[in-house]
Amino acid sequence: MSLAQAQCTSKDSTVSCCVKTHPLAPERCGATKLEVEEILFAAKVAAELARKDLPEWKRNCIETYVQCMEDHWTGSCYDCFRNCEGQTGEWPDNKCRPKKKGG
Repeated sequence: MSLAQAQCTSKDSTVSCCVKTHPLAPERCGATKLEVEEILFAAKVAAELARKDLPEWKRNCIETYVQCMEDHWTGSCYDCFRNCEGQTGEWPDNKCRPKKKGG
């Protein structure tokens, strides 16, 4: 699946949907450069998860990244994913983890 074919979902904001629909002209969507990178990376991650031959360690890194983004964990989900994928094959819990309840 190429980025140009990314589909909008009910979870997408207007900006996110616009960037997915116009990946070559995201400035039309009013998104910052960082927002564009995160939106397009998330679309790439979704395509990776759909692969049948994805190694289990990489699937775990991706699934944890998705949970990190959806639940707004502490730390940089993207940096932690890159660390997991490229360095150790394990999620760096000391850098990215769920926020503590009640504060």
